[in-house]
Amino acid sequence: MDDSVDFDDQWSALLASLPSGFDLDKTARSLGAFDRARQVKDPAALLRLALVYGGCGMSLRQTCAWAAETGLAEISDPALLKRLRNAQAWLAGLTQALLSERIALQEHSHQPRRLCAVDATTLCEPGAKGTSWRLHVGYDLVAGQVDQLTLTDDSGAESLSRFVCRPGDIVLADRGYAKARDLRPVIDAGADFITRMGWNALHLLQPDGSAFDLFGTLATVLAGTAEVQVAVDERIKGAAPLGLRLVIVRKSEADAARAQADVRRSASKRCKTLDPRSLEAAKYVLLLTSLSAGEYPAARVAALYRLRWQIELAFKRWKSLAGLDRLPAKDPALARSWIYARLIAALLAEKTTGPEPESPPSGAETGGSSFALAVYGHRPANRPRRHRRPPKMGGDQSHRHKMRPLPKRPAA
Repeated sequence: MDDSVDFDDQWSALLASLPSGFDLDKTARSLGAFDRARQVKDPAALLRLALVYGGCGMSLRQTCAWAAETGLAEISDPALLKRLRNAQAWLAGLTQALLSERIALQEHSHQPRRLCAVDATTLCEPGAKGTSWRLHVGYDLVAGQVDQLTLTDDSGAESLSRFVCRPGDIVLADRGYAKARDLRPVIDAGADFITRMGWNALHLLQPDGSAFDLFGTLATVLAGTAEVQVAVDERIKGAAPLGLRLVIVRKSEADAARAQADVRRSASKRCKTLDPRSLEAAKYVLLLTSLSAGEYPAARVAALYRLRWQIELAFKRWKSLAGLDRLPAKDPALARSWIYARLIAALLAEKTTGPEPESPPSGAETGGSSFALAVYGHRPANRPRRHRRPPKMGGDQSHRHKMRPLPKRPAA
């Protein structure tokens, strides 16, 4: 690394890349993140401390030591803990401002129809036996970047109502979003959706309101793709059923066998009696859509839904490259600040260097490295392994791997 690099200039450039409409000083004071200076002189210094703690993967004590070494602040780790706990709303506001800036750029791109995949990923605190936090994400498939974020605890369920749909959008959602009362608001907003559904997730009717035989319909689909008109009973008194299209994709024999094995494994793990209808439904992919049949035939609907996997790659990049799955804090307020700081780091890295490739070229620097240079001052040490390798023993140890011969039996 070139020691002549001016890291203060890089930090100034990073501050200049923040959204122009987001006033650091004003928002920090109005949201309770910064009341008086004391050890931290201004909100910009507080932001840098938050990004070093959350974005660069340092502990509270390491962050305080680094701040004292660089002359940024003389602060103890309990004082920094209190500062960061109070900054969670401010960091959340900065995260939303960065996303709003992306949306403003997308609105000027004149896309005919925006493809938006929605999903949620889970984060776990140290020692947790289940989900601690759930991050609900909207991903623009055309721009290749995240444009909507909502952070909830483990009780925050997946729902289409968490996302803002614009006229012309096509929302791609997994089976967890197939909820009767969440579908009509998407259509009312001028958007359309393609959502996967489970066989027992919704109460389906014929278009005339009579009962719909799902498994009788599935039995007629022997291969390929088919569709049928259905109506969804929203369980709202006085409301007419919502007319939609059900697209049915028959899986290959190998894929169906794997899906049925997963169903059996899941039922065994949860100690539940296996419903034979679940095994039958595992042979198909059920897609519910509001798109018109003339412009979007069944095969095209299925092809569009397959693009949803790109949001899974975004989660993988954020967790493997940006380290979003390394949550070190158990305190809820501190955990929120850490998560938002890590998200801000990822969003700023993408803004300055472009979205991360699916597989970074060998030897090429990613956006996270340049971000660490600007915030931290030099490349932080590599994160230690979660499970350290045992030390090698001295001397020739090859004899340890050889099997000793069995003793010979005495002659009878």
